[in-house]
Amino acid sequence: MAEETLVALRSLMTSHSPKLDALVFPSEDYHQSEYVSARDKRREFVSGFTGSAGLALITANEALLWTDGRYFLHASQQLSDQWKLMRMGEDPAVDIWMANNLPKAAAIGVDPWCISVDTAKKWERAFSKKQQKLIQTSTNLVDEVWISRPLLEINPVIVHPREFSGSSVQEKLKDLREKLVQEKARAIIITALDEVAWLYNIRGTDVSYSPVVHAYAIVMLASAFFYLDTRKISSETSFYMEKNGIEVRDYNAVSSDVILLASDQLTPSSSIAILGRLGMITLKTGVWVDGTCCFALYSKLNVDKFLMQPSPLGLAKALKNPVEMEGLKNAHIRDGAAVVQYLVWLAKQLYINMQELYGASGYFTEGESVKKNDQPKYLKLTEVSVSDKLEEFRASKQHFRGLSFPTISSVGPNGAIIHYCPMVESCAELDPDSMYLFDSGAQYLDGTTDITRTVHFGKPISHEKACYTAVLKGHIGLGNARFPTGTTGHILDILARVPLWKDGLDYRHGTGHGIGSYLNVHEGPHQISFRPPARNVPLQPSMTVTDEPGYYEDGNFGIRLENVLIVKEADTKFNFGDKGYLSFEHITWVPYQRKLIDASLLVAEEIEWLNNYHSKCREILAPYLNATEKEWLNKATEPIGS
Repeated sequence: MAEETLVALRSLMTSHSPKLDALVFPSEDYHQSEYVSARDKRREFVSGFTGSAGLALITANEALLWTDGRYFLHASQQLSDQWKLMRMGEDPAVDIWMANNLPKAAAIGVDPWCISVDTAKKWERAFSKKQQKLIQTSTNLVDEVWISRPLLEINPVIVHPREFSGSSVQEKLKDLREKLVQEKARAIIITALDEVAWLYNIRGTDVSYSPVVHAYAIVMLASAFFYLDTRKISSETSFYMEKNGIEVRDYNAVSSDVILLASDQLTPSSSIAILGRLGMITLKTGVWVDGTCCFALYSKLNVDKFLMQPSPLGLAKALKNPVEMEGLKNAHIRDGAAVVQYLVWLAKQLYINMQELYGASGYFTEGESVKKNDQPKYLKLTEVSVSDKLEEFRASKQHFRGLSFPTISSVGPNGAIIHYCPMVESCAELDPDSMYLFDSGAQYLDGTTDITRTVHFGKPISHEKACYTAVLKGHIGLGNARFPTGTTGHILDILARVPLWKDGLDYRHGTGHGIGSYLNVHEGPHQISFRPPARNVPLQPSMTVTDEPGYYEDGNFGIRLENVLIVKEADTKFNFGDKGYLSFEHITWVPYQRKLIDASLLVAEEIEWLNNYHSKCREILAPYLNATEKEWLNKATEPIGS
């Protein structure tokens, strides 16, 4: 099938006017989303690579797939011999490769709806030295050959109540319009799905794991527009929009409306009340566009009449209000209880099944496993079956609305595949002699969660303990950091890596990302990472961020530990330069496995932190657990060194 697809696409490239020397397939949809709906997984269809991040490129003779360090091993296992894996950060970037390897005046085709302004401009600069051209195709050529492309689903728009959002639409629009006036802009085009959802206090189910709606928004000083498939709007939701001064228009109308906006001719219908007017201000200046806006819409604007800078909604959404903060904390408590219940269940199942089959020692004790004769009457525990059970525990919790990303449930060597996704037909069974890593999260009406723990149900070797402890030390080091106001995640990233570097170890992914309030599990604009974008936005009080260092040994195991943190003001003895200082508050509550910790490698401060954290786990989670689960938790959180 992959070969037939390449042949068909190359035929379309040849017949295209102009003839295309290369064709690019980003992972993103028309909104530059990280996670996309099934019908938007074009890059996956073309390449066969299922990871969430990557870019495919085909020429007359080559097929290449770029992806980042999270997916190197994953992609190498999935790509056929027809594809070449290009490792971001190690191999030439895609624009450099095209500029150097494609002929002079080459035509490179791309669907302009699936590429951002920033990326398109970057590529055009690289192409200029050889007069190469970026060609905007009128249709997505993949859609022409994808015969079995999933059908469009009509999912209803859901109003997200103020009891969870903490702020009304009118308040958010007022703040946004004040920013427009401040920047002398008369309108803003909003294309990111989570920004549209956050601004209008709506949620949906158009994308698995992300409660968003396929929609655009345009906000002007005295009007607001909402573009989506209008079949998704109920009469109640329509009334909600009208009450808030938002005009609902068809999804495809955004293209013509942006043309009208460019010439200052976009106006609301007379039936929509104009709310939030800022006096009689009329600005004849530009339209605000974020660099992540799709190239197709940007291309319809006047070149000299737009304001190109990050959307103000990114930061506004990242700074959680008190209601969102409280909701996130509560969601993580319920989620922590579900994860503890899962570990209790898993330990029991392993005792019942693996004790009989392997002589596994279990969660708490260390002992050599002795393989016994297979006994089919015992339940088979696989990466998929146990992760399904974890979802069951979460589903029993208040406000649960689904998972926040596909659960990474990985045994032994699979743990080294950083974003491994187990499949029923090929997943591994649990093994008492191997590490088990699970990275998972959920969507609750009051918050989004993300947690990773790594455990061992047999006798871990000293090397595994040393690696686990190094990851734990980095996790604690970052979580305990105090830093001056204005510090970026680019600076803090090193704190999680130093304990690993001491032994010559490291990991290829970032250390922390923001997390939404019943929105995307990966949220910016801030991050904790070695990558340059982490320099752009300082950490600020009320931001959320994950703390997730790891270590991955190909063919052996993977280790990752992850908590969600909230940035808060720090109480320091001094205040050098009157800057003010910040620190982190952990809101994830699940114990670390004591038998994987080499306490001799910890300093007193780290042991004290661990014991305090485990004490809080007992106190916070107890009301959500039964007697058996409490007993397990008490044992799992016994003080280190006792």
